[in-house]
Amino acid sequence: AAFVDERDTSGIAITAARRLAAALDAVTVVDPACGSGAYLLGMMQELIELQTVLYSDELKEGTHSLYDLKLQIIQRNLYGVDIDPFATNIAMLRLWLALSIEYEGDHPEPLPNLDFKIVCGDSLLGPDPRSFGDLFRAGVHMVADELSNLKAKFMESTGAEKERLREEVEELQDQLKNARAEASPPQEVVDWSVEFAEVFDQRNGFDIVVANPPYVRQEQIGPDKAALTKQYAAAATARSDLYCYFYARALQMLRAGGMHVFVCSNSWLDVGYGAKLQEYLLRNAHVRAVYESAVERQFSTAQINTIISIIEKSKGNGSQRTRFVSLREEFEKALANSASRREIAVTNAELMEAGKGSPDTRGRRKFVGDKWGGKYLRAPDIYWTILEKGRGKLVRLGEIATVKFGIKTGANEFFCLDKNRTDEWGIEDAFLQPVMASPRESRSIAIDTARLPKMLFMCHEDKEELMGTAALDYILWGESEAFNLRRSVSGRRLWYDLGQRETVPLAMNFVIGSTARTFFIASGSYFTNVFHTVSNPSVSPLKLCAAMNSTLCQFMVNLTGRANLGGGALKVELYEFESLMIADPKHLPDFDTGIFRTSDWDVLTPSPERRLIDDAVFDLLGLTQGERDAVYEGVTELVENRRRRARSV
Repeated sequence: AAFVDERDTSGIAITAARRLAAALDAVTVVDPACGSGAYLLGMMQELIELQTVLYSDELKEGTHSLYDLKLQIIQRNLYGVDIDPFATNIAMLRLWLALSIEYEGDHPEPLPNLDFKIVCGDSLLGPDPRSFGDLFRAGVHMVADELSNLKAKFMESTGAEKERLREEVEELQDQLKNARAEASPPQEVVDWSVEFAEVFDQRNGFDIVVANPPYVRQEQIGPDKAALTKQYAAAATARSDLYCYFYARALQMLRAGGMHVFVCSNSWLDVGYGAKLQEYLLRNAHVRAVYESAVERQFSTAQINTIISIIEKSKGNGSQRTRFVSLREEFEKALANSASRREIAVTNAELMEAGKGSPDTRGRRKFVGDKWGGKYLRAPDIYWTILEKGRGKLVRLGEIATVKFGIKTGANEFFCLDKNRTDEWGIEDAFLQPVMASPRESRSIAIDTARLPKMLFMCHEDKEELMGTAALDYILWGESEAFNLRRSVSGRRLWYDLGQRETVPLAMNFVIGSTARTFFIASGSYFTNVFHTVSNPSVSPLKLCAAMNSTLCQFMVNLTGRANLGGGALKVELYEFESLMIADPKHLPDFDTGIFRTSDWDVLTPSPERRLIDDAVFDLLGLTQGERDAVYEGVTELVENRRRRARSV
């Protein structure tokens, strides 16, 4: 660690230094989504610095020129793949430029041919390089040395010799493909066991996989999605974003004990589809560390928040520990100063147990995932005190109420009418119902439906039954504006019929700036799909409203929701809303509706009304004054960190 982190060779004996030098000479590093080669260049620089320090301090007889050292690293150590041919060409160019600037003679040597080092193709769809039988492995072993020698010669060749060697390499690769019982993948797909046969034969896989895999949401993956989902079923679901498949592929490419380092979206730590990946890693690897910055994003061009994960390929066992490291200052400062980071170490067994759901009818508990990011990276220290003191006094929202999406109209411009439009059309009252379409429509928590600015068009009758009504005129106008042709409404029997809906007393906005507000309408109302609704509570709706507007609930919302939007906002999905931990309302006192009619509910400046609710919640949990202050400080920290991270680029 001292050698790598601090370039300190003082504790390395000569014999150990020689072994270390040999390991550095032979290490294999691959980026399966290399793009224009930034990480390959970064690894080159890292290897240069390590070798330079080692040779100058301990092995003075083995020094190389910088040109020779870079050439050796390119030839022996670096590999890359990307699906974009332009990107792979740029990656080669950058490696060539990094090499050529070090040449000091008058007649530069020919640049190395990198066609078999930086490969264009799909990294994911090829077969698992570990999945072939002994016959194929024997075939690989027979030609691996020859392939390695031919590729080495090819890198230094020119003219006709270069083309002859290319043909010989490709011929051997074709022999390997033909030796398999399975059909070879398409030409545009990288077959790792063939393309890099010498690596898998000589080293049983790469030593290091490093990548910043592409940020592609599941709905944008395209026609290969079904094949990917089937191929990586152990680690991903149909809802998984593309990077999840890269996590599984990278483990397949590594030798036992190899290291897997990704700079990637933090979503899998907390979202539902991340459960599969969490379990896969716990069973097939050792997640050594996950780093997340609480104050800055790594990439200004990607509207998501990132983590750095460090994973060793090894069979998971219960005693292995994962370090969750939250960086509280800029990256470099936090790494240099232990006071600027917080570390929580959790064993594999603890992560596995915490991720299991409730027992089924046979007493079996399925792994359903856990909030690794919310609990271990973003949660302030007071979180663990709350859990300890809250035993038997906290409850998940879904256990005491029904939570659902608000109404997805498919065309709010048609269905949500302001007073001017209802007056203009003269739509009959029977077809209009109060609706809350945005949290901006009220500053107070308790709302009188008469004060809502919009009405919801609710009509279930066929057109024949509507003859002579203003409602029919409005429907016909909607069709003239092509609202009925929208995919979001055209599948209904009557495109303008939202179906039979029940009014609900409570709803919370699920995209949150600083404050999540749970609105209360005593008589019940309709809410659009910018809200999650709460109905059929087993306790008083007013008590539930109090629990959900407490600072404790705001604290839990910030840990439960997805802090990965990048713009500073927090999003709470429905299943996260259902699992939201709140103070059990049945233990709270009755509150007067009047306190919810006030307008100051910003969590960063708690009003007297919020503090009145908070005192009841804190009394229930038995928190000391210092612990109460820590809850307020914790919420402020969580909100401000989200905002500061969004401003950091």
